[in-house]
Amino acid sequence: MFVRLGRFDVARRVWVLAGAVLVLVVSCWACSGLPGRLSYGGFMAPAAEATRAADAIRNEVGEGGADVLVTFRSKELTASRPAFREAVEDALRRAPKGAVDRATTAWSSANPLLVSLDQHATVVPILLKGDGETGRTQSYLALRDTLRAPGFEVTWTGPSAIISEIVQRSQRDLVRTELMVLPLMMLLMVFVFRGVVAALLPVVTGVLATAAALAALRAVADVIEVPYVTVNLVVAIGLAAGVDAGLLIVSRFREELRAGRTPAQAVAITVDTAGRTVALSGVVMTFIAVGLAFFPLGFVRALGIGAAAGLLVGALVTVTVLPALLFCLGERVDALSPAWLRRQGGRRDGALWGRVARAVMEKPIAYTCAVSALLLALAVPFLHTVIGFPDQRMLPAGAPARVAAERMEHDFAVSGLGTLQAIATFDHPVDRGRGHADLLTWTRNVSELPGARGVLVAGTTGNKALIYVGQDQRVESDSAKSLVRAVRALPVPGGGGGVLVGGASALAVDTMDTFYRLLPRVLAFMVVTSFVLLTVALRSLVLPLKALVMNGLSIGASFGALTWIFQDGHASRLLGAEPAGYVDALAPIVMLFLLIAVSMDYELFLLLRIREQYRLLGDDRESVAVGIERSGRVISAAAAAVLVVTACFATSSVVMVKEICVGVFLAVLIDAVLVRAVLVPAVMRLLGAANWWWPRFSRSSGTAGRSRPGKGGRRWHTGKGGRPEAAPEHAARLPAPAEASAERQPR
Repeated sequence: MFVRLGRFDVARRVWVLAGAVLVLVVSCWACSGLPGRLSYGGFMAPAAEATRAADAIRNEVGEGGADVLVTFRSKELTASRPAFREAVEDALRRAPKGAVDRATTAWSSANPLLVSLDQHATVVPILLKGDGETGRTQSYLALRDTLRAPGFEVTWTGPSAIISEIVQRSQRDLVRTELMVLPLMMLLMVFVFRGVVAALLPVVTGVLATAAALAALRAVADVIEVPYVTVNLVVAIGLAAGVDAGLLIVSRFREELRAGRTPAQAVAITVDTAGRTVALSGVVMTFIAVGLAFFPLGFVRALGIGAAAGLLVGALVTVTVLPALLFCLGERVDALSPAWLRRQGGRRDGALWGRVARAVMEKPIAYTCAVSALLLALAVPFLHTVIGFPDQRMLPAGAPARVAAERMEHDFAVSGLGTLQAIATFDHPVDRGRGHADLLTWTRNVSELPGARGVLVAGTTGNKALIYVGQDQRVESDSAKSLVRAVRALPVPGGGGGVLVGGASALAVDTMDTFYRLLPRVLAFMVVTSFVLLTVALRSLVLPLKALVMNGLSIGASFGALTWIFQDGHASRLLGAEPAGYVDALAPIVMLFLLIAVSMDYELFLLLRIREQYRLLGDDRESVAVGIERSGRVISAAAAAVLVVTACFATSSVVMVKEICVGVFLAVLIDAVLVRAVLVPAVMRLLGAANWWWPRFSRSSGTAGRSRPGKGGRRWHTGKGGRPEAAPEHAARLPAPAEASAERQPR
């Protein structure tokens, strides 16, 4: 099938290239409408209790909640002075119409906790108008631009302020990173291919894949929330995946040209070998990306859709558009290749990888034990990982919303960001009689819970009350999470209608509870899909199991390194981030997908090349060495492309994006240096012929040794030692070149 596809690419190259231009134009047109449909939300599950609590505060109680916390601070006046109150209330009266739903002041609520300890500042919790997080953030931006109090320092924090600043920084980061990553990627490709023309081709596939991914986000933006931050990650995935796939195709095409093939023959062989690998890899990674749709968070779902589109289109482009371009270029694919640059590669680019593989296979047990122990040691910090929900610490030190939040924690008796918000429903109205007594009883019981540090009734309506529960631990701490569960479990006197608990700690609890509940089915989907597709591709039941185990080791090691850096604070400042004390709740979800996809991608690249050599040589040890020798440079170049992309995006000022990109960077580095170069040859040497074990379903014992047709019309027969072999389709149909040596110098 892939040989026919390669011939189609050659025969219909004009139509293929015209179709690519059309897809690019349509994708760019669709992308132009994306910014106006991006969301400021998408980080909370709609059905989570913390989300329902926030909705109840807004729609049922109507007071006491806060989308934004505005602090008014005066050096001369204290909050008890009439001039202080008049200035604050006058500023609020001048707020733009349609922006503020309700503002609570220390004077309207008679709440002394809204005044700072030194009496020179007051905080005003404001509920904003607007549909969803995006509408409320727009109201916040309008309010921030107009709210002024002469003689007062006005600072902003709270959910809307923090999200707005994260989005604004991510937008600036995306533009800056794009200007950085494309030139660096081009330089890397020039170094890999030692020529400008060949270097451009993988970048073209990366751009096409990225455009398609962004167009897919535009298509679903009216159905699900697509947060701004998602765009950064989708661009990174599209560029990295497209360049990786293009690199494999271009490398194989040049290899076939050096072996004496004509451009048409080289395209057919390239699509049948490297193209088959890219297609299978694209399908595997697309199915893994689809697994993200299980999570009910708009951020994760949008990432899965965008990544799936980018991966699928990237694979399609590399087996259609790129071969057509390569045929049109022919020998000119090596044009603009300076002699001094060609000399840098030496005579055999993959010789180093072959020597490493052979050295490892001399002592497979020692290398297997040493690398496995190292990976397990790197994973140890993950055992004490603390998961938290994004807050002001996702912003860099000095960011206005973060500074305002930190000053609140220092200046006020109770921080508005760290408190729990409980909506309790009673049997009777809470402003009198039995209902009021039940409210007092319940708040007293809450104050006696371990970890509770003060209880405040912030608002009431009918038989509902909003209660703030203070706590002096970090919002992501085990103590804070235990307090969330304790308040939720505390019964309301008389039965009542129950309790909804919100706040940052509750969001972290709900997000991780959702993650742990859905993780088994998501992992099962990803693992089963990967196993089935790898089994079909490799015709082995052992190698897919080995791949899954190795992926687990590299993922655990990268998660441990992430915890060691960002939670524990080792080397985090070198990366431009203050130690957060926790790992963002969304980072493990996103990284799980990315790392499984990347690991499976490289595993498939390597094992299919080893299998190709095994079918030709029939020797386990030599096929591993030659397969690694011929694919090692391509895989290392593909890994380098991912490292360049993730390193550039890791310069983001948003800590969540930095965490994910640094985690992927470390995982790819570990995977390329330790797993593919050392652990794979060591384990495959230990397994020997068992690597290729595949159950036989013959109708009679007399069929052994006789040729039989395999799937797709190939003739399978037993080779050396009874091993199954099959000559590639193109070998039977294409004439042998006059000089079929793969060792010739690049043209």
